[in-house]
Amino acid sequence: MIKATPEDFVVEERADLPLRQDGEYRVYRLKKSHWNTLDLIHHLAKALSQPADRFSYGGKKDKHGLTSQFITIQNARDFSGEGKGFSLKSRGFMDRPMGPDLIQGNAFTITIRDLVDMGPLETNFEEVKKNGFPNFFDDQRFRSLDPERGFFAEKILKRHWNGALQVFLTSAGPDDSQSEGERKAALFKNWKDWPLLLTLASGPLETGIFGFLSGRPNEPGRALHRIPGEEVSMRYAAYQSHLWNELLRRLIKQKVRNPEEVPGREGGYLFWHEIEAETLSYLSALEIPTAAAKMDFADGLTRSLFGDILKEKSLTFGSFRTKALRKVYFRSFQRKALIVPEDLQAVGAGNDELHPGRKKWTISFVLPRGSYGTMLIKRLVLKPGEG
Repeated sequence: MIKATPEDFVVEERADLPLRQDGEYRVYRLKKSHWNTLDLIHHLAKALSQPADRFSYGGKKDKHGLTSQFITIQNARDFSGEGKGFSLKSRGFMDRPMGPDLIQGNAFTITIRDLVDMGPLETNFEEVKKNGFPNFFDDQRFRSLDPERGFFAEKILKRHWNGALQVFLTSAGPDDSQSEGERKAALFKNWKDWPLLLTLASGPLETGIFGFLSGRPNEPGRALHRIPGEEVSMRYAAYQSHLWNELLRRLIKQKVRNPEEVPGREGGYLFWHEIEAETLSYLSALEIPTAAAKMDFADGLTRSLFGDILKEKSLTFGSFRTKALRKVYFRSFQRKALIVPEDLQAVGAGNDELHPGRKKWTISFVLPRGSYGTMLIKRLVLKPGEG
C-alpha cells in the first residue's frame, strides 16, 4: 500500500532554470497536496485574477502526495502565498515560460505500508539496482480512457467524430463521484437527444456543445472544436502513451523469458526478475518513439512491431497527420525503454502505525522526467522469482 497519507508519497521536481534578477516571467516553487496540477493552476488563476494562459508548468504532479514543482506566471508582481493544500514561493525570474524541457528529473521518497514481510522487497530492491525496470507509462496517464469505448484520440484518427464526442462527454473517470458517474451514464443513454442532454449539462463547455448540437444535430465534427486545446492534447498524449506501452510489451515478450504481468488500466505491465545480459544491454540502450506521422525507430524490430500494432487498429502512419482539432498535433519524442533509478536507497523501516502488526518501508530515488515512481513500486512488490 502506498499513498495512505500525503507524506507517504513525496515528489520534488528538479530543474535547470535560467534564473535572472528580472524578466517577463516570475518563477515560483509550488508545493501542494490533494490537488492535481491543472486544477490548482485554474484555482490560482481565478484567485489571483490572472488569465490561465499566463501560467506555465513543466509536468503534472500526483494529486495524492506531497509534491513540489516549478511554475511561471507571466507577470512581474509577486504572488507568493499559501492556501488550503498549497504554497507558492517566488524564486526569481526567467525570460521564458516554464516547460518540460527544463525538467531534469524528479526525486521521490515513498513509504510502502501494510507489509507482512520486507524480505521480498529487499530481494526485488537489489534486482532493480542491477537490472532496472521497464519504463511504462502508468495508469495515471490513462484517466481519460473509457474501458468499453476506448480512446478519444483513436476515434479522431478514424474520423469517428460522433464517437469521439461521446467518449469525451460521457466517460466516467476514476476520480468521478457516484452522482457524476450516474449523470454521465444518463448522457450516454440519451445520446443524440440534444434538447434533453442540454438539461443534463454541467458547466459551460457541455452547455455550449449540447446547445450547438440542438441546432445542428448533424455536425458533431464542428462541435468537437469547442473542446479546449489542452484537453485535446492530454487525450492525444494518452493514446500515444498506450501505443508506446503496447510496443514495449511486445518487445519484452520477444526478448525476456517468462515476464510477470501486473494488470493495468490500458493493458498489462510486464516485468522481469532476471534478464540475460544481451537483452539488458539492448533494452538499456533502446529509445522508443511515441506515435506520430514521422517516427525515428532504433531498428527494424521496433518498426515492424509498431507496424503490426497500427495494422491491427486499422491505422497508418499517415493517420497521425490529422488537423481535425484546432492546432493540436501528434508530435513524436524518444523515451527510454528501461530505467535504472538513480540513488536508490532504503531510508527507513519499522512498524506500521496505521496497520498494527504490519511493517512499513521507506525508499528514496531519482527518476528522469516522465518516468513513474509508481511503476517502480509495482516492480518492487512482485513476489520474488515468480517470473
